[in-house]
Amino acid sequence: MRTFILKTIVITLAIYILFQFTLGQVINDISSKFKLVSNHHQRIEIKTKILEEMKKGTEKENLFSDEERVILSNFINKILNELKTTSQK
Repeated sequence: MRTFILKTIVITLAIYILFQFTLGQVINDISSKFKLVSNHHQRIEIKTKILEEMKKGTEKENLFSDEERVILSNFINKILNELKTTSQK
């Protein structure tokens, strides 16, 4: 009985440590990001940064390079073609 309890404790401890090194770290990272967004001051800073980046983007003459234009155009055309075929069914 004593060996069973000892083995159970060791296995439980090993599973807990394995969990903390794998999924526990990911969960902690996600929860810290949620805490960052839940703070009102941090949300205002994030909003300000996004607006600044949008302003910089609109001041540029071209938002996309030639290669990016081709890729985006092909992607949008593919989506439109797929939507046309599904609406006809």
